[in-house]
Amino acid sequence: MPANGRIDVLVLQEFRLRAADTAHDVARLLAMSPRGIESDPPLLVSIDDHRDVATVRALHRGETAARHPARAALDALVACWQPVKRYGPRITERSTDPPSDYRLAVTESGINDAPMDRFAPLPRGLGEDGAAVPFGLIWIGAPLGTHAGLLVLLGGYDDRSVRPDPQSWPLPLSTALGVRIYQSSHIV
Repeated sequence: MPANGRIDVLVLQEFRLRAADTAHDVARLLAMSPRGIESDPPLLVSIDDHRDVATVRALHRGETAARHPARAALDALVACWQPVKRYGPRITERSTDPPSDYRLAVTESGINDAPMDRFAPLPRGLGEDGAAVPFGLIWIGAPLGTHAGLLVLLGGYDDRSVRPDPQSWPLPLSTALGVRIYQSSHIV
């Protein structure tokens, strides 16, 4: 955790690439763009359509959430930009070791009226064998300006021998509920 305080806002930028095979170039441009206080997760690619991608940034007080710093460089590779969405942080935890892979789920459904003290403590992740799975990052945010929706970003440690299948998330249920699921693609 940075020495100068807590995260004030999570910023989601979803966009559609002109071609899926340009994701490597987009990821490289993002990696070279100016950084803020927090380390940005890499480019996240939709598990449904590899032309749909997203970035998530965590901003502290005083940092600007206007345009993404790399947007001008990306314009030639992007077919369509979605409006930037801002989320008030509910949980923003990070380990000292940076995660090696990320998964993101975004929805506009669900109601966020419960006070924070009613949330249960974070459960520890369990693998298929029942062993604890370490998380390197957990960001959960509720959208600002509405009472419905959620952003959940999990950062883990990639062990190629047990890496989960991207289709292991419940796609039929998530598609019907309007949940967009992204993952880091290890393309850089």
